[in-house]
Parts: sequence; C-alpha cells; structure tokens
Amino acid sequence: MNLSQRAGASLVVLFWAVLCPAAGPDGQAVMPLVLPQGQVDLQGTDQRVYDALQKQAKFLLGQVKPWKGDASMKLLTESKSTEHWIRPNAGTVAGLCFLRRFGPYDPKAVGLSRDELLAGAILPMMRYLLATHVTGDRPTGDGKKWGDHWQSALWTAILGRGAWWAWADLPADVRAGVRRVVAHEADRIAKANPPYQIRLDTKAEENAWNSQVLMVAVLLMPADARRAVWEKAHWRWVISSFLRPADAKNQALVDGRKVCEVFEGANIHDDFTLENHRIVHPDYMGTFGLTMAQAQEYVLSGRRPPEALAFNAAGIYENLKWMVLPDGGYVYPNGQDWQLFRNADWLGVHVLMAVYGHDGDAWELAGRCLKTMEAMQRRPNGGAIYAPGETFFASSQSDRMVQLSVVWLALRSAEQIRRSFTPRLGVRRLDAGKIILRRTPRAVHTVSWGPVVMAQCVPNRLDRIVSPDMANGLGRIRLADGKPSGPLKVTLVEAKVSDRADGFEAALTVDHGRAVRAELRFASESDGSWTMSERLTALEAVTTARIATGQIAVLNNPAWVYEKGRREVAVDARTTTVEALSGKVVEADGARRIVIDSAIDIRAERPLHARYVGASRTERSRASDVLSLNWLDGPRSWRKGQTISEYRVRVTCGE
Repeated sequence: MNLSQRAGASLVVLFWAVLCPAAGPDGQAVMPLVLPQGQVDLQGTDQRVYDALQKQAKFLLGQVKPWKGDASMKLLTESKSTEHWIRPNAGTVAGLCFLRRFGPYDPKAVGLSRDELLAGAILPMMRYLLATHVTGDRPTGDGKKWGDHWQSALWTAILGRGAWWAWADLPADVRAGVRRVVAHEADRIAKANPPYQIRLDTKAEENAWNSQVLMVAVLLMPADARRAVWEKAHWRWVISSFLRPADAKNQALVDGRKVCEVFEGANIHDDFTLENHRIVHPDYMGTFGLTMAQAQEYVLSGRRPPEALAFNAAGIYENLKWMVLPDGGYVYPNGQDWQLFRNADWLGVHVLMAVYGHDGDAWELAGRCLKTMEAMQRRPNGGAIYAPGETFFASSQSDRMVQLSVVWLALRSAEQIRRSFTPRLGVRRLDAGKIILRRTPRAVHTVSWGPVVMAQCVPNRLDRIVSPDMANGLGRIRLADGKPSGPLKVTLVEAKVSDRADGFEAALTVDHGRAVRAELRFASESDGSWTMSERLTALEAVTTARIATGQIAVLNNPAWVYEKGRREVAVDARTTTVEALSGKVVEADGARRIVIDSAIDIRAERPLHARYVGASRTERSRASDVLSLNWLDGPRSWRKGQTISEYRVRVTCGE
C-alpha cells in the first residue's frame, strides 16, 4: 500500500478543509491545518515524545536573549548570517510553534505559559529571522543578511512549517514576513535544476531539503499564481533525491509518471547505499526522511501525499536495518566523521517508516532510539539531549526540536502501525558501496574496500565498545624522516571478497604510502568468531618511526549513557583499569590473549607486539582508546622486500 492509499481514510475526513481554506486577519488563506486524528494505541509513546520536547524547549529557552541590534527581537545564538547561527534559531522557533499549537502543554515543564511562549520567544525570534533575511531591512551582526545560501532553503522551510503550525496566533506583519521569505527561497529553488552525484558526495540530502521549501510555499500561499510552478518543481526535486542508475530503465509509475521518463541522474547506488563526505554514510542514508516527512503536511491539510515522497525509501531503509545496533545507533563500515552518539537523531526516520511506510520493523527501532534519548535527557544537563562536548554541530540541540515535533504529529496521525520486528542475521553484501557485513546475535562484522578500507568486529549490545575509527583493522604507519608528516596514506591495491550463508572472507592488499605493503585477511567465521591477519613487507629501503597496525579503536567516554567511564584491559593474566581520558598505556608486548571488558576476547597464534593507549582527549566528540595488535615503536630500518611483521588473531565479540 502506497502513501496515497494510506492517506485515503484521512482524506475523507479532511476533504472539506481543502474546499474551505483558512483565512486569517490579513484576509489571505493558508492551507487548513486539521488536528491529527490517528486511531492507533500508541502505548504512551506520543506522551514520551512530547515530554522530551518540553524538556528540550526549556533547555533552549534558557539561552534565548535579546538581540544587541534591536532589543525587541531575540535569538538563541550570536548574530551571524550563516548556517551555524540561522539554522539553530529557525529550529528552535519551529519547535516552540509546535508547543504553542499542539499537545498536552505543561507550563511548569517548559517554564513559560503558552502566551508567554508566544510573546516572549516565538514572535521576537521570528521577527529577528524575518528582518535579517535578504528580503528584510536589517543585516545580522556580521554585517550580512542571510539567505540565497546553499542550505538556506532548508532553514526557511523549517521556519515556514513552524509558522503554519502557529498561524492563527501570528500578527499580520509576521505572516507577511514569513510569506515574503518563503516565496523568495521557493522561487530560487523552483528556477534551479536538481544536481546529481553518486560518488563521494551525494546530492540526495540537498535535493530533499530543497524540496521542502516548495511544499511550504504552497501551504502558506495556496492561492498564489506561482502555486503550479512550485508544485511542479517540488515533485521534480523530490523524485530527484534518491534515484539510482537503474531507475533510468525503471518502467514503474510514480504519481502516474514513468520513472525512466523523468530520470535525469542518480544520487544513490543501485544497492541503495549512499556516499557523502567521501564515505558510505548511514547517517545520510536516513535523509529520505526529509522527503517522507512531507507526507505529514499533505495529510494534515487534507491532500493525498505524492508517491514520490517515499520513492526508494524501503530499499535504503533495509540497508539501515542491517547496520542498526541495540542502542539505536549504527555500525559504520566506512567510519563516522560526525559525532557518534546521534542515537536520538534516528528516532524520526523510524517513526516515519512505521507510520507512513508501514514497515513492521520500524516500531522496534524507534523504541530503541526513544529509550536512549530519554537516558540522555536524564543526565544532569538541564534537560538537554546532548551533554556538553557530545556534539560539535551547532544545530544538534535545536534540530531535535524540529524532529520531535514531526514525530509527535506523525504518531498522532497514525491509522495503523505494524509491529513485527525481525532481527537481521546473516551476510549482506553491497557491491556498489563496496561493503560486506555479517550480523550474528552477538556481533556485527564489517569490511569495506571502497572510499575507506576498514574492518571491524562490533559487539551487538548496548555498549558497542568499538569506536568506528577509519583506521580500524589496518592502523597507521609513520616514517622516521617525517615526510610526509603524519601517517602514510593507505591505498587499496587489490580486494578479493567471497561470501557464503554463514560468513565471508576478505583478502585485501594495501600500500601504506610507497613504503610498506600490507597483506590482510579478515574473515567472519562460521562459528561466529572474527579472524584478522596481517603481513607487512617493505616496498623500499625505509626507516619507520612507528608502526601501529592491527587497530581496534575502543570507546571510553566518561558520560555516555551505556558506558562506565572506564575499560578493563586484561593482558594474559594481568588486568588493568583504564579510566576514561586518562591517557593510560597498557603494555602488551608478548601477549597471547587480550580481553576488553569481557566482551572482546583476542587470542593470538604467536606472541603479539601489542599496546593499548588510552585517549587523553576527545576527537569528533568521542573518546577512543586504541589497541594496536602490532606495535613497533621508535626508528627501525628495513630492507626492500624484507618482511617487517606478521600476526594472526581470532576475536570473539559480545558477552
């Protein structure tokens, strides 16, 4: 059943609303907003989401302050014209507009009454954003106005959606300002052509977020002469977002149009993987939520959602199911360049798939994210979801306001939710993305041989232990002369990957610069264990400063909800406690067995030259200790063709 069919029941109830658009004091109609009327027993999930949103609102409201340029206006951040200063304000406004309009509001939980929320935060923050847009009359504190930016259509869509929610309470000048800003950004996107790129830096997310402002323009200005242009452009940007190369020949009908006839380019691989930031990136696979979330506005305004909103979402989501962990986070086969503990961020995509995609697995996965988010908010951080230092992205806290608003509305709109979770077990090979993984009840084994060459065994439990460092499985080598500075670049020479129903094997040859060749073998064995081996050979006469290969990065954070702030590292018969951020070193030269927290058990065929180095600071908002199974420190000279080192280990992951 597609999105249009599932909206049928709601359409009967809401049809009157389309015929009778809501006109306000300014005499101009917007699309009517009818309260969600879902029939599903949500078992209190909607209230849990609402409670989390109120806590987040209280935290952010504590940071709202008068603008130095005009004390009658307010903002959350410094006054500047780019993403990290506009997007947080837009997201906060949208979340506050939601609270003004919907749900069982508790003034004590938020710290303000609904009237105080409107007068003391929503309106002065909106007026700041409207005045400082390129269509306004005031620059921001950096002397520039915001807008006409590669991401400003997204910020505008967030602002416009919030305004639609609270439209009945907005004065005429604010309504006019919102329409002015939305129309400007919508016109800009409508005139542009959607871009396409598969390798390294997809345009999927950008196309998806650009589509939103066109949808919002129609919500706020349904009688505008440009509506047909906006709607046509909206469909084009939506369908462009997640097209695959195979869709060039796809005869399927989407909203009555053959996919192959509208195909202009592709943004994701045929195996439904997606590359962004030069890696295959699970975080960005979930950006189909930017299009699917728009089904909500269609349903709430009495219109059938276009089928295009969910195009290819099921295939992408299936990949995510293979990467998800018990805490609601993901395994990252290509590493994670964002902050790791984004578990709360993925609540939205699961709820959307449960409500609008009717995916039987989604409810369970949404519950994992919600449980983790609630644990995050229970920490002594004033109700904030993210603890200090846990995120480096300026909009992380405010984006949750937007997301939780969308989640609550989706839940309350639900006509049906399937609950039939099936754990993914076995092997999944994604050749376009150059990733293979195997899930067992105890662990997830991954190897990648594409943009990033990487291998890891991750315990399948709440405390994932393994940090998704891009050097996992390989490690790093430095030369004694310091040229080049830093670790040598790793280049893939050859990859031979074979799979079977109960495991896989990957034989990889990589070069560290032009100095050292590594012959690697990683195998997910039929008994559920993970084996790693490496043979290093000098490609030329060379002196190394440090060889630290066979890497397993280990999370050791002081405040993450599923960690204890320490790791127990057992080397043969000796156990050492490594406190988080202590920088403690555990020597393991000659070790035959290394065990970390009784959850990662490493056994070597021959004595290892190993070392465990505790992190002394965080990087990318996480602390990662590093275990090197092959540690050769200090200047060492090697002849061309000389074998430098060899190791082979069997690893058991999980409790």
